[in-house]
Parts: sequence; C-alpha cells; structure tokens
Amino acid sequence: MKRIILFFGILLGLVTQSPAQVGVYSASGSWVHVKIKPKNPADASGRLFSDDFRDNRNRWRIGQRGAYSFDMAQNAYRVHKQASNTQTSAFSFIPIPTGINLNKVDTFMVQVEIGGPGGIIPDAGLLIGVRDSLNYCHFRINNKNQVSVKYVINGLSYTIYMRGDYVPAGIPLSTSQNTLTVRKKGEQIHFYLNGREIPTSPYQFRQYQGNGIGFVSNTDGTTFRNLTVSAGAPSR
Repeated sequence: MKRIILFFGILLGLVTQSPAQVGVYSASGSWVHVKIKPKNPADASGRLFSDDFRDNRNRWRIGQRGAYSFDMAQNAYRVHKQASNTQTSAFSFIPIPTGINLNKVDTFMVQVEIGGPGGIIPDAGLLIGVRDSLNYCHFRINNKNQVSVKYVINGLSYTIYMRGDYVPAGIPLSTSQNTLTVRKKGEQIHFYLNGREIPTSPYQFRQYQGNGIGFVSNTDGTTFRNLTVSAGAPSR
C-alpha cells in the first residue's frame, strides 16, 4: 500500500511541474535543463532590390538631359537619342538601398534585360558600383555581337584590368532582348550574357568607388526591364 501511495505521489509531482522545470535525464543521474531555441527565421543577410519600371518610385532620371531623353512606359525604362550625331552615351543611375553594399558582401547578383528598337541590338549596358559619371563599372553589348567590361576611376580605365575593349561575345545576341548578369562569388566577379559566362570572365573583384546601379546607352530606343539586385552574407 505504501508503495502505491509513493508511486502516485511521484507521478503527481511530475505532472504538476512547471514548464521551466522540465528537463532531460542524463546518464549521470542528474537533471540537465535544456533551453530549446526557436527555429531561426530566414537568413536576414539575403537582401533584394528590384524594379519592374511600372512607376518611378526609385527616382530614375526622367525628361531630357543633354542629347538624350528618358521615360518610363510599358514596364520599361527607355532611352531616346535627341541628337543623332552625339558621340557621348546616355548615363543614368540611382543609389541602391543602404542595406545592400556591393563592396561588403560575399556574394551579389545584378541582372537586367536590355532591348533595342525594331530588331536592333543596342549599344548599351549595365552600370554597377557607380559613384558618378567618372567612377563606375560597366558591362556592355553592341550590334557587332561584342561585349565590353570596363572599370573606370576618375574617368580613367585600367590598362590591363577591365580595360573596356570590345571583344567577341562568344554567345549569340538576340535581336529582341538580351539578359546581362553580374555575379560576385567570394573574391571573383563573373559576367554572363543570356545565362552563359563570357570568354573573358571571371575577374578578380576590386572595390567599387560607389554603390549605385544604372544603365548606359548610345542607341535610340533602348529599353531596360526587370532589374534585380540581390546580396548574400556580409564579408568578414
């Protein structure tokens, strides 16, 4: 009878313990309290910026600036040449959100779709790491099925690093739309045209002078669509 009373006493004590007293029994015979952490939410280091150009919430350049005009229509950012004999290129950029710093992340991806008027492959491209019109990196195509990767500091390009020479793309360009993608992976930066890496890629990554993103064009009627910037974990 005493054993039955003792058994029910122990059972009642276990049932009435508060949640804070519940533990895991160890082989040593002592109670070890374990705090179970909640599942981690999605990694906050994965950051995303995108623009579908349905409106100008990101404050792109609009209106006429020099030999070019800029507008937004049909989910595209558009560049129009106002002076046919101009030798300069249209240049438009915006700062990306401060939470995405291209110089301080292990990985990033920048991508945009570029089209030309009436089946013409435009002389145009993507700008990254922009501080101003004299400090930037470009990834550019032209209608000769060529590509150019250029890194400019204070208006000058390197003699051997991303010097900007147009070289054969090694990948067929489309007369309707081409996708340009730039990816940083660790200490290297890769350039892709329509999902395929260009022959001169990858390059050793070097710090940009700025953190802007934008476009460059020398063709009337160039369109830019579906801009995406994503960044991974901060560099240690």
